[in-house]
Amino acid sequence: MAAISGPDWSKLSSLDPELVRAFVAVVDSGGFTAAAKQLHRTQSTISLRIRTLEERLETHMFLRNSRRLALSRDGENFLIHARRIIQVQNEAIAALNRSSREGVIRFGLPEDYAELWLPDLLKKFYELRPGARPHIHCRMSLELLERLQAGELDLALVVRHGSQTGGRHLGREEVVWAAHEDFVLDARASVPLALFPETCCYRQRGLEALAALDRPYHVIYTSQSPTGIKVAVNHGAAVTIIDRCTLPAAWRVLGAAEGLPPLPPADLELHRSSGVRDPATDDLASLIEAMVEERRRASVDLAMN
Repeated sequence: MAAISGPDWSKLSSLDPELVRAFVAVVDSGGFTAAAKQLHRTQSTISLRIRTLEERLETHMFLRNSRRLALSRDGENFLIHARRIIQVQNEAIAALNRSSREGVIRFGLPEDYAELWLPDLLKKFYELRPGARPHIHCRMSLELLERLQAGELDLALVVRHGSQTGGRHLGREEVVWAAHEDFVLDARASVPLALFPETCCYRQRGLEALAALDRPYHVIYTSQSPTGIKVAVNHGAAVTIIDRCTLPAAWRVLGAAEGLPPLPPADLELHRSSGVRDPATDDLASLIEAMVEERRRASVDLAMN
């Protein structure tokens, strides 16, 4: 393969930003697994991006026979340009944000929390900042974090995945098994499940808990959207996993009586883009923190009474 002695713009123009960011993340974190956690992707995704990068540039970035991760000579040369590429991209995004996004705040949160909290949150925010223009993005937590790191969001309320954290911990929400109030589940029957895709931590934790009990299950419905999950559950055909605070009125919580194990709680975090510092974003972040704390106190008072 040809060595890279300088930036070959004919090749660099065909590189996706994700390939360059994956390469720098692997170098900075010291490995593919750590880079995957940093970018909130799977290890196989990071490996594929590095392999694609090497194929497009027709070189090897890492020494394959090394016991530890080490850059090849071409990898060392490209790292200099890769950092410059990312810096230029970040500067370009920041410049566009300053020139064309005056008053705009890009805020992301999971759809089920949007349905629960967004009306009150936006009402309070508009009263405080009448001229602000919040752009709301509803996605799964991992996608929100990826968009935040790519400079596409200013603020994101997410559920923590694993032990990695980079945001402000706001509190915990109880996570439960749930089904329509008319649904009956035998304690020994295979559990029909309606779940989010594989990247959802609720799905991962729920299936692990069932496997630990040797409880049979079968996934009958997978959806990216809580609306899709609700369709399956409302038909009385499936059990799902949900935050207790977002439990619909016609649903009920399932547990030991149905042979289902307890689930770990959801840790809520608020993440901010490192390049965004303005009073309106500060106000929105403060309102989110206050809303979560207010709900926590209300839950404690309800439990005590």
